[in-house]
Amino acid sequence: MIVGSPTQHLLTRHAAQALDLLAAYWTSLAMQDRDIPVWSRIDPCDIQDALDHAFLAERHGMCHTRLRVAGQGVSDITGSAHKGLPISLWFRSGDRVDVNRALAECIQTRRPIALELSTGAGSVLAARMVLYPLRDTSGRVAQFLGGLAPVTEDATPVRGPFGLIGMETRALATLRPALRLVVNNT
Repeated sequence: MIVGSPTQHLLTRHAAQALDLLAAYWTSLAMQDRDIPVWSRIDPCDIQDALDHAFLAERHGMCHTRLRVAGQGVSDITGSAHKGLPISLWFRSGDRVDVNRALAECIQTRRPIALELSTGAGSVLAARMVLYPLRDTSGRVAQFLGGLAPVTEDATPVRGPFGLIGMETRALATLRPALRLVVNNT
């Protein structure tokens, strides 16, 4: 039995796949660079199936992050296009300190983070956000490739402001090969 509409079910599934695509893309770039990717390597053509739920954000200070560009799905979930505004505005005022702490952890550990978000006053999972660190040419973490997607399949659209109900620092794939091929032709 489908609780929500079939269209809503497909949109939610697409959003989850978009987050998976962003993860695979960032990991692929990190493996090629053997470090977190340089922000200039992000090519929208490579993630076109995820663009609706993707965004690029830029770090200002240790934990303030401003949105540079976002897909329509992100704008729909957050309520409007927030170009230039801090990501922390997507969250309830009581959760902004924790969100800024999560951003600082992503910067310091140079590892992706995943945030579980609720809407309203409850603690029911409504959306997921992922943030992948990107470095500038000097090696400093300066920007993020992010994704935001609803996880509910009912007909009610997910809208911010969000509450932070969980955070997970993601493990990095091995950036250097553990084994190497040595050929001895003697």
